[in-house]
Amino acid sequence: MTPGRAVPMLVVLLGLPAIAPAQSLPSAAAAAPSPIANPPALRASEILSRREPGVASRVLFEWDQVPGAREYVLQGRWIDPTTWGLHAREYRVGSRNAAGWTTERVSFDVSLPPGAHSWAVVAVFGPDEIGDFAHPTHVSFDLQASR
Repeated sequence: MTPGRAVPMLVVLLGLPAIAPAQSLPSAAAAAPSPIANPPALRASEILSRREPGVASRVLFEWDQVPGAREYVLQGRWIDPTTWGLHAREYRVGSRNAAGWTTERVSFDVSLPPGAHSWAVVAVFGPDEIGDFAHPTHVSFDLQASR
């Protein structure tokens, strides 16, 4: 057996979690323990305000800041309740476009159409945009149309 094959087999035998970064880790970083993590929870709240019929709801997403993350990828999918069409959006959330960015918490608000929504957030690290995209933090919710 070659030394190159022994390491992957050892990882499988130990049952260590696999990290699927956006890009490959540099060889030096692969040997060190990985600081890559995602927020423990993703929360979504509808911003209640008076709005006209047919106007999209405003939703505030919040999550705990992950030390060392320079930005986050917020991805969502939803099913339109009238056409059953599947829609998707992705936002890159950083300190410049976040509704709130502190050492404790990040918040981001966006207008969303009615439907059954499923959203996920991934913390992104370093200039190579490395993140654990295989294990994002999820939240699901339904938005009703305004009447």
